[in-house]
Amino acid sequence: MTDTMQSHYGRPGIVERILETLAEAGVDPDSLQVDDLGAFDEFHVGRREASERLVPLLEVGKGASVLDVGSGIGGPARFIANRTGAHVTGIDLTPEFVEAADTLTQRVGLSDRVRFQIASGTDIPFTDDYFDAATLMHVGMNIEAKATLIAEMARVTRPGGTVLVYDLMRVGEGELGYPMPWASSADFSFVDRPAVYEQAAQAAGLVVVDRLDFSDLARNFFDPPKDAPAAPAAGDPAAATNPRTTATFQNARAAVQSGLISPIALVLRSS
Repeated sequence: MTDTMQSHYGRPGIVERILETLAEAGVDPDSLQVDDLGAFDEFHVGRREASERLVPLLEVGKGASVLDVGSGIGGPARFIANRTGAHVTGIDLTPEFVEAADTLTQRVGLSDRVRFQIASGTDIPFTDDYFDAATLMHVGMNIEAKATLIAEMARVTRPGGTVLVYDLMRVGEGELGYPMPWASSADFSFVDRPAVYEQAAQAAGLVVVDRLDFSDLARNFFDPPKDAPAAPAAGDPAAATNPRTTATFQNARAAVQSGLISPIALVLRSS
């Protein structure tokens, strides 16, 4: 499974493609800011708008420690650190993502508070109660063992801390079309209902504080208003990092439009 995920997501030249696109838009690659990267370094539905809604749910401030599981090229981790002053550790299975995350973090001057390493969310290499909060954004669709994933996040989060999950979850009946952004075929896709996550959370000793449906954001993400500013990179910012974006984007769009899946946020509290 690890090899499959790495082959699906890993592509060389990620940073170079982003910097080229930014330069074409008039952004100086040598003086990057966190906000310059918002259209490129967050792979979840809603991108930066979703992060704006999600980060306050972590309830962390300056000096806190946060774990970001499945950190990709580091967009959410950098945004959390920049917005809250927290120290953020990102873990991801894809070496190309970890390398890109380190490079971009250095370019925006956050290497003292944001770091990344190769690791799995089902075997987190930190001791119990290590972090003040933990999050994952659009990761669970790749992981069948939800109970192990949530239990590991609960284990490394201190009592009273927040575990925040933001995933595309099953909310309707019907077959999903593939490829999807997270899997090339159904064999490697593990989209589950919110109840599966909630049962895993309760088994791990977490309290379900809130469940938030981001379907309104998803509709605008896949079908932006006509007066919305044009996105860079041929209409889809993710194209800068994902050359296979067309088929995957359209399949995900169809699943959201038909009510099969929706981005759901679960706020869980460590007891």
